[in-house]
Order: sequence, then C-alpha cells, then structure tokens
Amino acid sequence: MPDATTSEPAGRLRALLADEPPATVLALPDPSLTALADLLEESRRRQEADMGRAFNAALKHVPFPVRGIVKKVLLG
Repeated sequence: MPDATTSEPAGRLRALLADEPPATVLALPDPSLTALADLLEESRRRQEADMGRAFNAALKHVPFPVRGIVKKVLLG
C-alpha cells in the first residue's frame, strides 16, 4: 500500500509491478502514470486470455480419456 508521500497513480503502478518503479518512471506526471498502469492491466488481461486459449488448444491434442487427468496435473 502506498504511503502518504506517493500519489494514487504511483501507488497503483507499484502494486501492479509488485516492486518499486524506476525514479524516472515515477517522475512522469500522474496522467502518464495512470495511462501506464492502464496499459499494464490490459496487457495482463490479454495475456491471461491468450494463455487460457493456448492451454485449451493444447489440451485438444491430448486423448480424451486422459484429458481430465492431464488438466488436473497441469493446473495443479
């Protein structure tokens, strides 16, 4: 959670990165930090959706009788 000395967009960016962004990034104006955080969130959503589609496509190559077992093992 950001402390009182950080702005809302900077705190959101820290949370998304799970790390401290470089000082040069934090020096950007709040609208730019907000746009960057929005881009990161959208990128992660698309990546998650793409990974889900790829996983399901790969499972189609596994014989049906063992598909459930393979899925359980891979998703653990």
